[in-house]
Amino acid sequence: MKTPFPRSLFLLAAGWSAFALSASASPVSLGEKLKTEGIITGRAGASLALKTQEGSLVVLLTENTDVKAKKGRLGLIKKEAAATALIPGLKVGVEGIGDANGQLVATKVRFSTGDLETARAIQGGLAETGAKVEANQAKIAQVEGEQAELSARFGMLGDYDLKAEATVYFAVGSAAIPAESEAELAQLAATAKGLTGYLVGVEGYADASGSAAINQKLSLERSQAVVSWLAQKGGIPFVRMLAPGAMSTAAPVASNETQSGRAQNRRVVVKVLVNRGLAAP
Repeated sequence: MKTPFPRSLFLLAAGWSAFALSASASPVSLGEKLKTEGIITGRAGASLALKTQEGSLVVLLTENTDVKAKKGRLGLIKKEAAATALIPGLKVGVEGIGDANGQLVATKVRFSTGDLETARAIQGGLAETGAKVEANQAKIAQVEGEQAELSARFGMLGDYDLKAEATVYFAVGSAAIPAESEAELAQLAATAKGLTGYLVGVEGYADASGSAAINQKLSLERSQAVVSWLAQKGGIPFVRMLAPGAMSTAAPVASNETQSGRAQNRRVVVKVLVNRGLAAP
């Protein structure tokens, strides 16, 4: 089924199937070593569509791909999970080796946190002000032009199927995953790994009983705990996950006026998404 998803997952919605782009991408020779840079124009699972000055190519991420931010703090993203920041609109430098399918298997990916902020602005449709407008105008125009062209070819943006979903509930003031939730997370991970081109999105929430600062911190710690569990125990590589979201008290599913309602709001929602272009026969 088609499903809407929260704002942090919406950052993915401007991307398209990197597999669908492979037919028009410039091939890389088998065994060819390549170092290049460009802007990510699409993402499907562990594949990125990259627009460079020379053309387009498909970049394959693996669990051994070294992904790092060159400078600055990643904000909500832990350093070891930098691969979750690879969203459409992000300028990256890539090194890798060509495979038998003409795609570049990345050994190293680098990006700046400043470019990550720009990519998030592009994906969120945000207008930048001051000197940043002029500095990023050409970059934004390039990405938006690429988006319009690809949208016409591959359908509406954000057209994803929800393949699996799990909700983890937490104790008051805690970010520890309850033992009873681990089986559900394990099942979700098993389902995801059986799908082509899957991505996992994680959103953390808090009830309204604490201060704004505490609730923001708790929602982040909860989402990060689930991301870490999926990577360490569920076998989901970071290259298959989106940056964890910290939603604080947003979008409560029950009243915060009751104990049972607050218990439902202390949660992390995990979704397995597949681009409809990949799911289609």
